[in-house]
Amino acid sequence: MDFDQMLETWRAQKTAPPYDVNREALRQVFQTEHARIRRELRIRRWVLGFLWILGTGMAVWAAFWIAITITNGWPVIYAISAGVSSVMFAFGVWALWVSRAREPERDFGNTLEEEVRRSLALVDYQLSNARRLVMFILGAASISVTSMLFFWTLNRSQGIPDSSFPGYGWSMVGLAAWFGWAFYKTRNATPKLELRQRQLREVLAALDASE
Repeated sequence: MDFDQMLETWRAQKTAPPYDVNREALRQVFQTEHARIRRELRIRRWVLGFLWILGTGMAVWAAFWIAITITNGWPVIYAISAGVSSVMFAFGVWALWVSRAREPERDFGNTLEEEVRRSLALVDYQLSNARRLVMFILGAASISVTSMLFFWTLNRSQGIPDSSFPGYGWSMVGLAAWFGWAFYKTRNATPKLELRQRQLREVLAALDASE
């Protein structure tokens, strides 16, 4: 039984106050929900950390490539391209940093009331991430697309064949589609999170009233 089913069962009780019904089952539902949410948040943190490290390293590499281009007397277009890449990588890193929400509180007890508060903190954290979604997508897109520009610069400056910039077009289309899907999915999930937030506050208020 998931949270929504348990909540409906809880509300349907007619013979006892809600806070006297299925407390242990409700606690287990919350614990299952916590594990699922934490897996999702862990994946997001891994993606964020990977992109942040990648963007920082690429920004330094692109800045270093400007000096190499000037030293070797290569065409100025490669220095300009590397400079633009360095700036865009730095912007992506900054956008990802801004997109980070404050980590939810972890110091909760083992009572049912504390389980509800833990769930509420996780939902608040998910909503905070959703509100910062635009910055996350801007940062990730900036790093991903700029990587193509920078590798085009590297390949062309080294005379590597099959490195024409239009050849990256389909990859950019694929990235745009993926980021659009992520934006759509998160935006659609926001009303559900807001509903879950209200439900949890309702449960918490009922449990507090029973004390």
